[in-house]
Amino acid sequence: MSLTAFGAGNRRIIRAVRPHAAKVRFTKQQVGGAVALLAFLSPALARPVARYAPTVVTVALVLWVVVAVVVGNAALSADAAADDQALAEVEQDDSEDQDDELQAAPADADLFALVRYIAGMSDQGTAAHLSHVLDEGQARGLFEGWKVADLRAHLEGLGVALVEGKKLTFNGRQRNRLAVLLEALPESAPGTLPAVARKAA
Repeated sequence: MSLTAFGAGNRRIIRAVRPHAAKVRFTKQQVGGAVALLAFLSPALARPVARYAPTVVTVALVLWVVVAVVVGNAALSADAAADDQALAEVEQDDSEDQDDELQAAPADADLFALVRYIAGMSDQGTAAHLSHVLDEGQARGLFEGWKVADLRAHLEGLGVALVEGKKLTFNGRQRNRLAVLLEALPESAPGTLPAVARKAA
């Protein structure tokens, strides 16, 4: 039995009963009549009350606890479901906000032209590191808000195979990074490169 569930159920029951209990009003005549009736019946009820009162009280307490726990578990489950729903809505809003911050992808032909341009900077001239493509693209006003993971997902969505840890050298300086091979690029019309707006990272 969970004390948390019992506490939550107890509070729910009290909140549900309190408004109805507050509406109950007894007149002085009703109270006086009840007292007189109790005084009249007390000699006859003394022995049965003494005999059965502990059992009745115990059963009543057990029933109260069971009902409170059941109500409390239901309340906690409902609250947890509401919290999960609220969290899911917040995460969805965050995801939508993040998507809204990403600049639209360039035309495929322009993207492939940028990849070929970057590949030409390496000593091998056969591949381009995605980080280099992203930096150069952002220097030319492309990929605003993008990360390497976004560029990777976009290229893979176009069916372009990527290579992990591709070794390329630049004036003899070696770098091993995620790359796209020129031979993996699909056929496309010639693209154009936007002018450089700022120095690449």
